Amino acid sequence: MITDWHPLIIHFPIALISTSVAFECLHFILKRDDLLSASWWTMFFGLISSLAAVASGIIDDSLIGHFGAVWPLWQNHGAMQILTIALFGLVFYIKNSKPKLSEEYNRYFLLAEVLLVGVLFYGAHLGAVLSGRA
Repeated sequence: MITDWHPLIIHFPIALISTSVAFECLHFILKRDDLLSASWWTMFFGLISSLAAVASGIIDDSLIGHFGAVWPLWQNHGAMQILTIALFGLVFYIKNSKPKLSEEYNRYFLLAEVLLVGVLFYGAHLGAVLSGRA
């Protein structure tokens, strides 16, 4: 059934994005360029896989119908995850389109990404609660 896809897909962006941030934290500490490259690729594929996760979530929502009540935002799984992925995408875009800015403010981008991983995990928890798994 189509509703079985979302719980299977969602683990990819969560794992890839959080691993990307872990690689970037290690790069910040160890200054190894291979970790930065690993971070870039895992974030890239995390963002790509998040498109499938969001699409399958919207399909599931059309069958279940919880996304209509977006507010308060911190209580809505779908809205939290879409906002978080959009912010990760924005940070990824800025870091790639403005490399000098990225180097100069690297610690702030890293802090934002670490905080966004926390928000991503919280949104995942809301999804588990919504599905009756938590």
